[in-house]
Amino acid sequence: MSSRSARIRTSLTERSFWSKLLLPALILLLSACASGARPLRPADIELPDGFVVDIAVEGLAAPTMIAWDDQGRMLIAESGYGGGGGPKVTRIEADGEKTVLASSDVFGDEVPVTSVAFYDGQVYVVHAGTVSIIQQDGTLNSIITGLPGQGDHQANNLVFQDGMMYLSIGTVTNSAVVGPDNAVYGWLEKEQNRQLHDIPCQDITLVDKVFESEDPLGENQGPVETAAYAAFGSIESAGQTIKGDVKCNGAVLRANPDGSELSVFAWGFRNPYGMEIGPDEAIYVTMHGFDARGSRPIEDTWDCLYRVEENGWYGWPDFACEVPVTDADFKPHDQPQPEFLMASHPTDSPPQPIAKFPPHAAINGFTFAPSDTWGKNTDAFIALFGDFTPATGTVEEPQGVKVVRVDVSNGQISDFIVNKISGAASTHSAGGLEHPSDVAFSPDGSAMYITDWGVAHITVDGLKLEPDTGIVWKVTSGARQGGIPGGPSLIFAMVGIVVLAVGTGLSMRGRADRRSIVDGLLMGVVAGLVMGVAAMIISKLILNLPWYAPPRVFATMVMGRAAVANILEFKFVPFLVGLLVVIVLTGLLGALFAWLTQTRNPRKILAAGLLYGLTFWALLQYLVGPLLFELVVEKGFPPHWYAVAFGLYGLVLGWLLGFVRRPRGMMPPTTSQM
Repeated sequence: MSSRSARIRTSLTERSFWSKLLLPALILLLSACASGARPLRPADIELPDGFVVDIAVEGLAAPTMIAWDDQGRMLIAESGYGGGGGPKVTRIEADGEKTVLASSDVFGDEVPVTSVAFYDGQVYVVHAGTVSIIQQDGTLNSIITGLPGQGDHQANNLVFQDGMMYLSIGTVTNSAVVGPDNAVYGWLEKEQNRQLHDIPCQDITLVDKVFESEDPLGENQGPVETAAYAAFGSIESAGQTIKGDVKCNGAVLRANPDGSELSVFAWGFRNPYGMEIGPDEAIYVTMHGFDARGSRPIEDTWDCLYRVEENGWYGWPDFACEVPVTDADFKPHDQPQPEFLMASHPTDSPPQPIAKFPPHAAINGFTFAPSDTWGKNTDAFIALFGDFTPATGTVEEPQGVKVVRVDVSNGQISDFIVNKISGAASTHSAGGLEHPSDVAFSPDGSAMYITDWGVAHITVDGLKLEPDTGIVWKVTSGARQGGIPGGPSLIFAMVGIVVLAVGTGLSMRGRADRRSIVDGLLMGVVAGLVMGVAAMIISKLILNLPWYAPPRVFATMVMGRAAVANILEFKFVPFLVGLLVVIVLTGLLGALFAWLTQTRNPRKILAAGLLYGLTFWALLQYLVGPLLFELVVEKGFPPHWYAVAFGLYGLVLGWLLGFVRRPRGMMPPTTSQM
């Protein structure tokens, strides 16, 4: 065979290599980057035997609560929170079509929409600090206004009993002090909210204490002092008696169905999100515990389920459920021990909860079993929204993202619906639950419906949702589906890993001696530093996260959750530890790549590097991470941006070893090889 024929065959072989291996890898990477749509795969959800799950309604704007009208039609409160779409109330007709009963323009600034209810032929909607009745023409008749619902939490759920209306409302702040965290939540920066603060339901006397913080508004050069139950920058309430008001927060309020005769039923809650009438005709609520954020952070507090006692005080802001915040278990990392704000309390022993849930599980809407098909009438099915740490605190492992069953007669908790791979589905490129918000049964009790907000991300500007990714799941009795361990999404991931690994192996093949491990180690470190810089740029400019966040997330491999405590502040030690983790990891990967590579062709080495980087991304994202480093997977980048970072690492590594650190005797590529 002539040398010219050999060169032609080599050229054709290389073109075949590029088209069969490198091009598919690039398509995989680009498609991952472009994937904004939420995959929906009911088979990724685990249910008990005898139940199946399907999609009832999709394309919703962060749906919070659902209800039913007198014709059995579903009513959905679409909150529109965090850019998830326009806030509205939607009715689902018998044929599945959507009818908008109240669109975003009628709510004005009183958003988000938090719940919907039907009573005596009228559709009620709760939005921010207002309760309204939707008129036939789509306008609103606001029957309760002026509630403090523009802060961290809003007026939440609405139920009717014995001709009276009950409304739950959350607190303005995390722990009664307005601070920089409220600017992150987006409301403190608005001029009309500068005087917003928590309002007690009864007169209280505060201790003489103020809290110092930076000024997120940029109006003061130095630190700002703020007292509890006061606007940001105000200290006048310290040591004073604060007058109670019926339009308070952190409470369950009661009124006539027309909004008249508003009164306080119970108070001292932080965020009583879900509310329901139990089988004993009592009112039950779910409550979110404190976060470790702001000027008065409180760590590791439970979410709690209560049977509400009339005129009861439930402990906020000085008790986490029934335990005082002065307990050493609630001290945040590198922060002072929380102290009492109130000089005296309505009671030294707030009511005991029925059940306690792990910190940041975010227990939301719920309902009781309507028949024996679903369990005892004391079984409450509660949606666990899931945690948004480290912005709200820290956890050892991701929490929530499921529906649980709680027997309110004894407080026993058991999982009912979970993802086959725990955590929000999108963090694993899966198609199951993202953030369940409410559970309701159809009027005939034959089906359970679960609202799911959709894909959400934490940013420096608060929680942001991908538009119209919210859905309603439907659960019915039937033969159990999808017996694949881990669900089909895990199978897809495994196939992808195998394809990438095989492509990497083929691209490394050749007759050359193995490369120097030292060269691989050094070039791996350089490529890792490039990846780290790129990740920090992506974090800052694209994902709207702190630039220093990626190294700190990787530091959790060594430091655990302490690495991401106070994530919105720069911390040198976890940042340095994270950099060292990246350097060690990428250096070792580079050494392994050099040892495995036996081809002399620079372009094949470049392609092998790309495939190698993507292979280890997939291994970390779908196998090693979920098993050993859950916080890296759940609290880091979305999967496609991890793919970009590791793909870039592989390209740089391949370029350095193929074109810059060519082994002795390797010739530069000629035009005949192109």
